[in-house]
Amino acid sequence: MHGGGNVMRGFGQGYMTYGHGWMGFLPLVSHLIFFIVVVVLAVIFMRRHGAKIRTNQTQNDPALKILRERYAQGEIDTEEFNQRKQDLSN
Repeated sequence: MHGGGNVMRGFGQGYMTYGHGWMGFLPLVSHLIFFIVVVVLAVIFMRRHGAKIRTNQTQNDPALKILRERYAQGEIDTEEFNQRKQDLSN
């Protein structure tokens, strides 16, 4: 198969490696953009979901529940409630 009609003659020769210009980079760039979008969406999702998990853990904390009950019953004032709540959050 010798002659000018053979387009794929080997690596580095012919139409398969030359002649694409910037269009050869289009699949690479589109995959890179897709990957970046997936990572950004994953980070956004984890931040929102993580905040919900932390909120649920805080609301279900037995020490905070007791503290809220004591405040609701008038055993402690607002200043003491806020101070103890801050202590428990740390």
